[in-house]
Amino acid sequence: MTSFGIIAGVASILGLVASVLAFVQAKRASAAAKEARDGIILRTLADEFELACTRIDQLLDFIAHGRLAEAALRAGELASTLSEIPYRRRAYLNQARRNDLIVAKQQIEILERELSTGRDQLLSPEQKTRFMTRCYEIRETLRKNLGTIKGEMEK
Repeated sequence: MTSFGIIAGVASILGLVASVLAFVQAKRASAAAKEARDGIILRTLADEFELACTRIDQLLDFIAHGRLAEAALRAGELASTLSEIPYRRRAYLNQARRNDLIVAKQQIEILERELSTGRDQLLSPEQKTRFMTRCYEIRETLRKNLGTIKGEMEK
């Protein structure tokens, strides 16, 4: 065998090794990019839940102080937010969490309709208690989901 043949064989083997190493690095980079993307989406999802929690707190305050027009507006915004999350972030929410959000959205929509029809009236103590109880239940659902998502982010 000539020295050129030996050098060419060694170069081919080194090229193969370099190609395999480059492939392994590319796979690692791809996995890291996917992990980073998932982390960003989870953070965005947490921000969406934080916004929803803020809105439900504001809704509770508006109802407590008899500001029904503002309460109806806030309920509409909250219903809109809750209608998007289960479908846009389907891959990051299990079925039970999606169902909880869909039920919460339906409860907020009912509350919005009731608030909209009575904007010019005062709430009776029973209505106020019923509305606030429903809001506390929805807030608990949102906070539970927010805590779960933040826990996943910490992993």
